[in-house]
Amino acid sequence: MRTRTLLAACLLLAAMGCSRERPKMPALSLPTLAGDRTVALAECPGKKCLTINVAPWCGDCRKKQKTFLDLRATLQAKGIVTRFIVGMDRLSDVKAYAHEFGPDTLLDPDGLFPARSVPSFTVSDATGTVLNSARGVPSFVKNDKALAWYLGLD
Repeated sequence: MRTRTLLAACLLLAAMGCSRERPKMPALSLPTLAGDRTVALAECPGKKCLTINVAPWCGDCRKKQKTFLDLRATLQAKGIVTRFIVGMDRLSDVKAYAHEFGPDTLLDPDGLFPARSVPSFTVSDATGTVLNSARGVPSFVKNDKALAWYLGLD
């Protein structure tokens, strides 16, 4: 009887159009290291975007930096845009670390991007809908291909 009641409730909710909506990327624009523009995180210029948030003081971010850069190259071949956000530190330290990722790196010294920890990863689509998110890098991730698999981008 309980199963029938639960099934009826689910069908009623579905008929009413009630569903759990996926979260959206924040309505936040951040400047690039080059200083030539700002980038709206809710907009993705490709079919998917991977946003990687790192900080200058983060040991894991620095340890896995080559993996992150290799992942960007791997995903670019698949039409997936990778955006790096460097933040949560003094502007001078943020800029110094951002140089290691390139002129399109986004600066967030005030930590406006809502990340609970670094590194953090957010996969979104062209509409800004968050498809997947993860914090930290599991110990089994040894290269860009394993990280792509972990994030559902393989």
